[in-house]
Amino acid sequence: MHFIKYYSEEIYSVITLFFLTLSAIFVTPTYLTQQLALAYALLYLLHEWEENAYPGGFVDMMVGEVMHAGVTVTTEGKKTSRIYVDTLLLIYVLVPYFLPQYLWLILPALYLGLLEGIVHTMSIPLFKLDRRYTPGMVTAITMFIFSVYALVLVIQNGTVEGWQYAVAVLLLLATFMPMQSQVMRANGMKYRELPKMLRTNLCRVHSKA
Repeated sequence: MHFIKYYSEEIYSVITLFFLTLSAIFVTPTYLTQQLALAYALLYLLHEWEENAYPGGFVDMMVGEVMHAGVTVTTEGKKTSRIYVDTLLLIYVLVPYFLPQYLWLILPALYLGLLEGIVHTMSIPLFKLDRRYTPGMVTAITMFIFSVYALVLVIQNGTVEGWQYAVAVLLLLATFMPMQSQVMRANGMKYRELPKMLRTNLCRVHSKA
């Protein structure tokens, strides 16, 4: 377990690259679901490395500058966090890839791409951060643009019904929120305190205006 924790990002990268390589060699993805899943697998991989390694520092920024949580972010906490995040990202990609006849299953990955772009860009003006770049911003913006394009493709495909778009939102919330809770716990925080921390910091930064 210690090995998995310490090298979680590397293990995730190997699995993703192995998946992409096998798909490129042995599979011709004829389903739109599979094509989008492959694209998100690559985008998520690049995003995770930008957020956490090159240049990295996203967790430190969120805890210290956005939430002002007053806790010390440790290397062990960040590495433990990656296990939960990377597992969920693999699920978002692999499930629709292997069930390609259900196009709507790619929607949680698509919605997450939109959400990442919003979080990475809007956190700067919203919390008046003293920076123009948040770790992961370049790939987050790329994902946002791609997700808008992907959403257009899904709509044009015509096989996804209105209720499935809504169910996909609920599915994203039902999976992302527990993951986020585990990430906060790994870094010494409680998930139920998140709204209070964000609200307090918002009031603090905007009261200075």
